[in-house]
Amino acid sequence: MAVRLNNERNNELNSELNKEEESLFVLLRTAMGQKNPDKAADCSWEKLLDLARAHAVSAMLYDVLERQPHLPEFVKECVQKDAQSTVLSGYRLLFLTAYLTESLKKHGITAVTLKGAATAAFYPVPEYRKSGDIDLLIVRRADLRRAAACLQEEGFRLLPEQPALHHVQLENSEGISVELHHSLTEPFENQKVNAYLNRILPEYGRHIVENQTWGLRLLQPSDAYHAFYLLVHMLQHFLREGFGLKNLCDWTLFWNRDVPTAEKTRFQTLIRESGTAQFVQVVTAVCVKYLGLSGEKAAFLSYESAREEVVDAFLRDVLEAGEFGRLETDRMVAMQGTGVLAYVQVFQHQMHLNYPKAGRVFVCWPVLWILTLIRFLYNNRRLQRAPVRRIMKKAGRRSQLVKQMRLFR
Repeated sequence: MAVRLNNERNNELNSELNKEEESLFVLLRTAMGQKNPDKAADCSWEKLLDLARAHAVSAMLYDVLERQPHLPEFVKECVQKDAQSTVLSGYRLLFLTAYLTESLKKHGITAVTLKGAATAAFYPVPEYRKSGDIDLLIVRRADLRRAAACLQEEGFRLLPEQPALHHVQLENSEGISVELHHSLTEPFENQKVNAYLNRILPEYGRHIVENQTWGLRLLQPSDAYHAFYLLVHMLQHFLREGFGLKNLCDWTLFWNRDVPTAEKTRFQTLIRESGTAQFVQVVTAVCVKYLGLSGEKAAFLSYESAREEVVDAFLRDVLEAGEFGRLETDRMVAMQGTGVLAYVQVFQHQMHLNYPKAGRVFVCWPVLWILTLIRFLYNNRRLQRAPVRRIMKKAGRRSQLVKQMRLFR
């Protein structure tokens, strides 16, 4: 069943949502500029605030809740504190992003801002978008080593253990993290997608625009490539631990703008060639149905083709995940298949992520399998995650949703 286009009922909520979830969507739609907003349902404000914080969107609610006449005082105090913290942290990251961009430029290195201040510019109050670190795409991979050396001269240190393959992570004495990206995402299990992402990476260097929102010089991808990065970033996290409502707010506000037709056409090409169009349809349908994304502006993304039961199941997965899956300890991966073979493929993929060089040597695999298992069990215990059996059960359940979404087709 396709998502309904009736504009009068676009915001009709699934009956399975509880009152706190319903109210949070009402408040978020209002915060993102919806006219004639619905009234939030009577609910537990403590639970609503916990949910908003878990999804990193509590600061967005400040202006909306401050105008509520009969709101408990502790609610206003909590969101005010969250808003103040988000604004102060955001400005710190903003000025540092601009400073590092200029510093790298002096060394002849082009650094493109991913997410962060670039995406926040689409928000009615940009300062309310929460950001935890700085993501810079180094356009020429050959410049990566020099870029890392430049940041070290600025007082950053390389982390002794790098947590990802697609970026180099550095940190300063204040605990601010900078990720220097040489790829858009971690490698997917789908090798065709990986090859495509590698092929289009140079295009980011040819489609750069200046962000004038903040009065500082920031470089960001043009609309099509900006949206594509938001997309693959969501997809990467969805196929691992999951992601929260903040990412859907990014998507909603991005496409509620008047995006040039040429950029829309280019984005359609990117998702068609990468095999991510099905994922786009579901994500967009969720945003139209629940978060106030204009159905008219999003029509070119063919969101009506998304089946309603899949849309609601996907939203449930997002709600249960929280920001980057932190609400559930049994989340680790969403498999792209079902049955024993799917578990084997995920394990093999994880082995290659943990040991990318040694994993190329076939005869090393038995040893690497053992090391991967030991590493998994150790990290699972260190991070106090759920028992392995629960993790596998959750992965199997989420794989059913992946199958229904028909990803990479």
